[in-house]
Parts: sequence; structure tokens; C-alpha cells
Amino acid sequence: MAEDGPLSGTVGSHVHIQVPTYPDIEEDIQRLRYQRLKERENALYIPPQGKPTLQSSDDTLFPLTEKVLEFLTGPGMVLLLLGDSGGGKSTFSLQLEHILWKEYKRGGPIPLHINLPTIDQPQQNMIIKRLHQLNFSDVHCQELRQTRQFIVICDGYDESQLKKNLYNTNLLNQPGQWTVKMVISCRSQYLGADYRARFQPTGDRYQQLAANLLQEAVIASFSRDQIQQYVEQFVQRALPQTLDAAQPSWTVEDYMDKLTRIPKLIELVSNPFLLTLALRALPKVIRSETDLSAIRLTRVELYDNFTEQWLETNKLRLVASPLSLEVQEAFDILLDEDFIQQGLNFQKNLAMAIFQHQDGVPVVEYSHFRESQTWKAPFFAPGVQTALLRDSSPLTRSSNQYRFLHRSILEYLYSRVMSDPFEPVQHATSDPSTTDRVSFKRLVDHPLNQRSIVGEPSVLEFLAERAQLEPLFKAQLLSALESSKVDEKVSQAAANAISILIRAGVRFNGADLRRIRIPGADLTGGQFDSADLEGGDLSGVNLAKAWLRQTNLRSSRMSGVQFGELPYLKHMALTLPVPATMTPYESGLPFLAIYAMSLSVI
Repeated sequence: MAEDGPLSGTVGSHVHIQVPTYPDIEEDIQRLRYQRLKERENALYIPPQGKPTLQSSDDTLFPLTEKVLEFLTGPGMVLLLLGDSGGGKSTFSLQLEHILWKEYKRGGPIPLHINLPTIDQPQQNMIIKRLHQLNFSDVHCQELRQTRQFIVICDGYDESQLKKNLYNTNLLNQPGQWTVKMVISCRSQYLGADYRARFQPTGDRYQQLAANLLQEAVIASFSRDQIQQYVEQFVQRALPQTLDAAQPSWTVEDYMDKLTRIPKLIELVSNPFLLTLALRALPKVIRSETDLSAIRLTRVELYDNFTEQWLETNKLRLVASPLSLEVQEAFDILLDEDFIQQGLNFQKNLAMAIFQHQDGVPVVEYSHFRESQTWKAPFFAPGVQTALLRDSSPLTRSSNQYRFLHRSILEYLYSRVMSDPFEPVQHATSDPSTTDRVSFKRLVDHPLNQRSIVGEPSVLEFLAERAQLEPLFKAQLLSALESSKVDEKVSQAAANAISILIRAGVRFNGADLRRIRIPGADLTGGQFDSADLEGGDLSGVNLAKAWLRQTNLRSSRMSGVQFGELPYLKHMALTLPVPATMTPYESGLPFLAIYAMSLSVI
């Protein structure tokens, strides 16, 4: 091995290290190169900008591709790529692989894109597992490990619900192991304060300081110019494939006019995936000359429109297609039962099952011979009706692996499950005849009561927008809070409900919340001035930056309550490290909206 260290030199033909080539392996590598380049032909792509950290201003932006290529020629071993859901991390990862394959020369570093959710237990042998997916034999894998360098592009660390340091657990750049540089993507919302430990390489055999081996970059939102460039590509490439006969043809000017004139829409679509949804939705949302200033489009409405439009397009496709007698009969039944509603139910049920059985890991592997009696069968078994619904859903398939087109679609559909109506717990004073007529699922059995969604920020955001748009859903959430006062078994639903309501901007100043049970709720930034929480179960609740002036917390269960940095609970007595007579503004901590002498904690 040369003295410069792993992957010294530049990407492509300028690598300093010369390695022997194995003609049979090189043949397979060229086959893979051709295949991967073919897959990205004519892909809709705008080169993104990056910034150093999540907090960095737009003054610090840089071309992200150049930054990554610079990393590949430097001393760093891991580049962590952060960004919001739908911000373009996966697209950038694929395009980076495409660029590296175009630059590839015989014997040079091999780009290897790894979609982490498709790998079983990527903590060990993830490179071999990916090469096996690409039909490389064990013998070839062994030769590649001994003789070649890799640029490993790992996408979807958050989607795999991983906690381990993949660089270290895979023994990368250790003696006798794979020689690599790693680029790994993760959603910003998935990471806690001490996230670097999950990606920090240990010092390598060249005794480089470990702190210098990890670099970071954040994908920036689209600028106005990038949005226009994307629209131009969309009109030229994607739009002709998506138009139906009833949809008028829009120009770039048409799209940009609507994006800029509909209030707040241009800010919303600075996210590439949301921009795509908006471009598909706008012609149907705006069917005639209307007052654009009166139109409001939110993220959840874009997904609502996308889901309905996807199913409608597939219904029309099936109507126009010659079908076998068996398939036609199954399709007719679905039409009689409302094809679009049945398709939506199928997708919602699949999303719920993925969260219930896989904790939200988006890729589902299905083998009919081994799993025909498992939870997966109703979605992936070869029945005619199941196949019609599955093929009409926004799912992709690779071999025996299925997933929604985008992680955010899975989260959106799961939020639709959570927002389904339910029957509140009947109060002693309620009219029994009223609840008897309701056919909704009981709250205790409702998905809202099955698991905490506090750790799913995207799901929470969808539900918060739904609560802002739909008064009935907001009322349902408030009823869940009331139900928790009389039935401890629905405390999880209440904790989820109040977390959603706080995110939706609902204020609880002066509210009667006595005996409320909301363990583990996220009340960050909530307003509870003069609220009565006496006798409630607030154990494990997050009250960071909450407003609690004149709040009554007598006899409340508050073990594990989090107040953020200040104040904090100690032996069930509130302690503030500021004088009791000092306001939070005088203390120099304006984010603390708590007056020391106003809380009653007994």
C-alpha cells in the first residue's frame, strides 16, 4: 500500500495508488458502470447548494458537488450529508454516483451506492451485502476487498432507524478490510445533540486525528433561480409523461406565475420533493382564472392532491386497458366500492403496518413461500385484487423489496391513519344514544393510542397542518384530552393529541386540564399561562421553552419532566438558577417564559 493513505490523489484517473486489475472483475465492474449510468439518463436534476451547518446563513453557501469532490481528494474519511425530508439527499447521492461513474477509469476507486434500508443489518458487511445484490460472487468480493478502493455512498441512515456507527462497525480502512471513503446521508430531524459519535471514524492506521476524519455538509433549500431551472426541466422532460387528455399544457411562465402569486407557495416549494408535488397539483387546483391571492396550499394539501391524482390516473389507465376476465371482474368490484377510496385504504393500512411491525423502516421484503401467513401477505401476496391495488399505489419494487416512492409519502399516509375519526370515551353525563350511533373505532383501539409519534417530527407536522385545516380533526384531538381525564387507557392518544395541537399553535392559556393524562408528550413552546393541570400525569413530558406563568401543577405526576436547560425539577420542587424577583428578560434568557414564583408544585 502506498504511503499516502487510503484514496489519496483525486477522483478518477488521478489516483496515486496503482493496483493490479483482474480482467474478469473489471468486466463485471464495467457492466455495473453501464447499468448505473443508464438508470440516471435524462434524470431531472438541479445541482444543489450546500452550507457548513444547519445554523449557517445563506451567505455561506457553496456548490455541494464541488465540496464533496474536494472531500474525496482530502484527508477526511466520512462526509455526513444532512438535510430536511424531501430536501434532495437521495437524488444528490444518486447523482454523485453518476458523476463518479462517468469519471471512472480502469483500476480507479469504485463508486458504490448503498440504499441502507434495503440492506439487512448494515452494521456488518454492508459492502459485501450490496455487492451480492449487484450479483458479485464471494470470490470477486474477496478480490475487490484486497485490491480495490471504494467510494461508498450510503443513503438513508435515518430511514433504517440506525443508531450504530457504520464506519466503525464495518471495520472500514482497518488492516485487511475495505479501503473506502464514505458519504452518508441523514435527515436533520433524526439527530440529537451528540450525533457526531454515530459517524465519527476512529483514528486510522496513519494515526490521523479522528476529529479531522469527519466532515459535514447540509443541503440548502432551492433558491428562486433553482426553482425556475427545475420548472424548465420539468416542463421539458417530466410533464409530457404525466399529462392526461383533460389536463391543459402549462408553460414555464404559467408555473412560475402561480408559484409566485399564490401566497407563501414559493417558500414551501424550496424543498425539491414538495416542488415536484406542487407542479403536478397546480393545473388541477387552478382550473380557471381565479383570485390566486385567496388560494392557500399547504404541504399536507399537496400530498392529499398527489395521492388522489395518482389513484385517479391509475384508475383511468385500467379503464382504458384490455384486461383479462379475472382482472376485469376484480377491477369492477373495486370500482363499485370506490376505487380511489379502496386504494387510499390499501396505502394507509400498509403505512400503518410498516410502522407497527418495522418501526417505520420503509423497505418491505416479501417472499410468498416464506411469508404467506405474515402481516405482509395482504399487501404483497399474488391475489388479483391485491395486485391491482398494489400496482396502483406509489410504490417501487426492486426484486422482492417494496417501498413508497419517498419516505415522506409513507409518513403522510401514516398521518392519515392517525387522523381517522374515532369514538371518544363516553362520559358519565353523555347521552348514550349519541355515541351508540357512531360507528367510529373506539379511541382505546385507535392508532393514535397505539404508539408515541413524538419521535416522528414529519408525521407530527402533517397532523398539525391537518388540525389547522380541519376543525373536526382539531375537535377530535381536544376530545382525546378530555377522555384521558376519565380513562387512563387512552393516555397515549392524549399525549399524541396535545403534541399535535401544540405544534398546530393551539394555546392552552387558562384551560381546565385537571387530571389530564399525557405522559411523554412534547409540549415544547406550548402556552399554558394560568392553566390548571392539577392532578395530571405529566411524567416524561417535554416542557422546554413552555409558557407556564400562574400555572397550577399541584399534585401532578412529574417524574422525568424535561424543562430544557432551565428550569429543572429536583425532588419535585422547581429550582430556577435566577433570583426569584427577576423576570426572564432581566435574566438575559428571553426564551424562558417562566416566572419563578408563579408555579405551584407540591
